[in-house]
Amino acid sequence: MPNLFLLVFVSMATLFAGPIRHDVSDEAYRGDPADYPAVFGLYAGPAGGLDCLATLIDAVWAVTAAHCTKDAPLLDGLASGDGYPVEIAGHEVRVVSYVRHPQTAEGADVDLALLRLDGPVPGVAIERIYPFDDELGRTVILPGWGDSGDGVDGIAEPDGVFRVSENRVDAVADGWLVWRFDDPRSRADQALALEGISGPGDSGGPAYVVTPKGRFVVGVSAGQRTFGGEEGLYGVDEYYVRLTWYAEWIAATIAGAN
Repeated sequence: MPNLFLLVFVSMATLFAGPIRHDVSDEAYRGDPADYPAVFGLYAGPAGGLDCLATLIDAVWAVTAAHCTKDAPLLDGLASGDGYPVEIAGHEVRVVSYVRHPQTAEGADVDLALLRLDGPVPGVAIERIYPFDDELGRTVILPGWGDSGDGVDGIAEPDGVFRVSENRVDAVADGWLVWRFDDPRSRADQALALEGISGPGDSGGPAYVVTPKGRFVVGVSAGQRTFGGEEGLYGVDEYYVRLTWYAEWIAATIAGAN
């Protein structure tokens, strides 16, 4: 399995809900952030979007990518003792601490962290972590504000638009979920109707699966393997941290801190 040195990472200009099919209208991908109230941004992005996403998975805890916790605005806010302000579904709360996975370090293979808030967010239901290990072949839903574009031309200029795309889990490797941006011209049997991947803007954001028992978070956006080409083109592989693999650490960390 490739380590993170082989992936594309850009702090505060990272990955999610980005390039889409070149043969499907952009309007088809546009969604409503109100459908994902537990998803929020850590930083203000260009053109009104958000950079580095996180998702509420407990009354006062959210999950994100570890590299999203290494930027100055968050670190300065925590160092001040006042916490770092974020907006979740119209409510301002403060991040008061973070916990990175113990294996997280520069170049390590675990890009996962938890954020602790100063209190619950009124009226916002938490998202549940997927409890099973059958992610392979499942369709994932990818919401976010990241830069778009398409699989032919690659990343476009940021526009701050919220989009929702989909993909299918092609590989499960220990702590990773992987899917490819399939080209509908050559892989029509693989490319989904709203096929898409991450784009600059929203690392740390969630991938969802929808089941008869509801919606679950299965992954956290971490990076992209471009095979020497440019980011956002057909054929790149997307890597998400597999939350089922780290569910025990997440539960123990929350329980111990609470």
